[in-house]
Amino acid sequence: MKQKITDIQVLSELPSHQQLFLNGAPFLVIHAALIEKFGLRIGLEIETEAIEKIIAADEVMRAKNHALRLLREAKDNATTDEPEDSRPTLKPKIYTKSEMERQLEREGFSTDAIETSIAELIRSGHIRDRKYAENWIVRRQKSNPRGKTLLKHELVDRGIDKETAEQVIATVETEDETKVALQIAQKRAKQYKRLPTHVAKRRLHGFLARRGFGSDIVRQVLEQIF
Repeated sequence: MKQKITDIQVLSELPSHQQLFLNGAPFLVIHAALIEKFGLRIGLEIETEAIEKIIAADEVMRAKNHALRLLREAKDNATTDEPEDSRPTLKPKIYTKSEMERQLEREGFSTDAIETSIAELIRSGHIRDRKYAENWIVRRQKSNPRGKTLLKHELVDRGIDKETAEQVIATVETEDETKVALQIAQKRAKQYKRLPTHVAKRRLHGFLARRGFGSDIVRQVLEQIF
């Protein structure tokens, strides 16, 4: 069934949007860009399918604009991710794909609108899961070191897909990981100095394993300490 556009009014309180009237009744307030995109004009008769596409495109635009507002606010309200004992450095929050999906779901956007808007944000570089993962590893290694295994689990828990997490984790040099493991092991070993060697060794092994360090690295570190 066709409906006729009988009026298009610019909103004084929101100049970037316009009010569509179908068959003399107010229908939808949409962004002016969509008016142009769909070639809408007074007197045009449109099918129900076209109306559904306009509604869907409007929701995608609203979802994307909401996401962009969140990203701008995160940048404006940048907080430090550095350890307490170092000089703070302000950094903008980087949203992962999963985090942004949750934000948009809370706003009540449909699944299709969320998927489409996020796909556009990824293409435009506004959502960068790999960058988020790289930043996370740098922060962790500075403030609370972890082994590759635990770092990977943490990234996946934060919504980074397994493939991206593995690719980023692979950039961590084994030599650097061994150095980090040795440093935290030496500090931890001081707590075990009154214990028999075999007990201290067992506890330190468990400590390093829980921190996500692989068996080869744990073995190398223990050989250097005991």
